Amino acid sequence: MVIGVIGVGRLGLALVKGLVGGGIDPKDINVYDISDEALKRVEPLGVSLRRSIKDLVDASEIIIVSVKPLDALDVVKAVAPILSKDKILVSVAAFIPLQAIESNVKDKRVYRAMPNIAVEVNKGFTALTPPEKRCTEVENLFKVLGEVVWVKEDLLDLMTLISASTPAIVAELIDAFILVTLKAGVPYDLARRAAASVFQGIGKLAELKDVSAIRDSIITPRGSTIILVEKLYTYEVKGRLIKALSDAVEEYLEKLEKFRKEFS
Repeated sequence: MVIGVIGVGRLGLALVKGLVGGGIDPKDINVYDISDEALKRVEPLGVSLRRSIKDLVDASEIIIVSVKPLDALDVVKAVAPILSKDKILVSVAAFIPLQAIESNVKDKRVYRAMPNIAVEVNKGFTALTPPEKRCTEVENLFKVLGEVVWVKEDLLDLMTLISASTPAIVAELIDAFILVTLKAGVPYDLARRAAASVFQGIGKLAELKDVSAIRDSIITPRGSTIILVEKLYTYEVKGRLIKALSDAVEEYLEKLEKFRKEFS
């Protein structure tokens, strides 16, 4: 399977790195970007740099559109006249609905994907749609990058915030752990490794157990853990975090509704 990636900004570059890291031959990955700087960043990976969208589409079987939402439909319109029926188009642009893409690409296989930045290390979580047109080629491609789920489009739009955006919050939490560990006197490299390992390990446990059960399995009477947990409640950390995330969700839903009305 030959893959084409249009747009190698932050997410596009992460996708390409994950594909190469997941064992895809770099020669089977075509890349195009209007930015020479972006192409220079991806060139060391050994992928095939293409001179135009047409060049990329002609040489690829699955084409991933990885550009900003405001640019996505312009790219789709450029792809449409040269997209044959044997090729597959996948958009990872937030907000732009399938209906808007399909109206420009008639009678072709079109999908949306919402990955997160962890695809770079093959630990991503990607939502795919539409589930009623489930495609083995698309699913297997994104499985190289991590976990994959098929969902209805309205749920995929929610995953944009829940899955694709929240890694930034997790990074902030890890940073807080590192800073506190540094204050305690632990060297930076060790602090960073410890924090990353803790979050990875608890993430894996959370797949198997309720998070409250994980917490309760660590707490002991008059131990150090109960002191930490007590401070979280004393300073209302959890409540304030929930409030901040809830407010962000409300703002996101308002933004999403505006996009939906624009394309309805």
